[in-house]
Amino acid sequence: MLKVSEIVGGYGPIPFINGASLEVNEGEIVGIVGRNGMGKSTLLSSIFGLCKRTEGSVMLDGHTIPAHRQFELARRGASLVPEDRGIFPSLTIQENLNFARVRHYVPPVDPREIFPLLTERSRQAAGTLSGGQQQQLAIARAVIAGWRLIVIDEVTHGLQPSIVTAVMRMFHELAGHGIGFLLVDQAPQTLAKWSNRIMVMETGEFVLNEEVTESTPARVSSLLQIR
Repeated sequence: MLKVSEIVGGYGPIPFINGASLEVNEGEIVGIVGRNGMGKSTLLSSIFGLCKRTEGSVMLDGHTIPAHRQFELARRGASLVPEDRGIFPSLTIQENLNFARVRHYVPPVDPREIFPLLTERSRQAAGTLSGGQQQQLAIARAVIAGWRLIVIDEVTHGLQPSIVTAVMRMFHELAGHGIGFLLVDQAPQTLAKWSNRIMVMETGEFVLNEEVTESTPARVSSLLQIR
């Protein structure tokens, strides 16, 4: 589904992502973890054109996405929740959701069932929501738009544990319909529990890429030097 090969990218003259590669298969949940400043957000920005990509390739379903045409990812069913959530603060919750809708596509799971406040406060301006509520809206928008691939930066940010569990269960149900997920977070235990495969990033490169097993959380914690 998604294949990223040897991409080089970043925001300044010196690229921070230098030759990173990854794949997300159909119906697979891939988690990326790493300490602050290791390049997780920059990697996603390089893939989706929010910062400069100077080398490497990005492919979705066998179609090459040129560095100057990253909008093709959205056209081919990929959605992104960036680090700043990417919502429209002056628009209402319902207007934000309407803008995310894709013609002729109805997600297998209605995110409003997972996040009832999106219905209860549908006329409220998105910018007046709390951080965790904005995260719920951003995830819902991604689910509505991402019919092939959903990519989320800091997926658990601002969410209480019970909502995190509900979100991950929703992702597993969507994955059962063939949707792929690339999730970035600073909570390695959460991603190790819910992902099919885990990747650890260190200074713009991956130092671990493996299928999740019982020993994975300990290995990830060791690489991240968590005590």
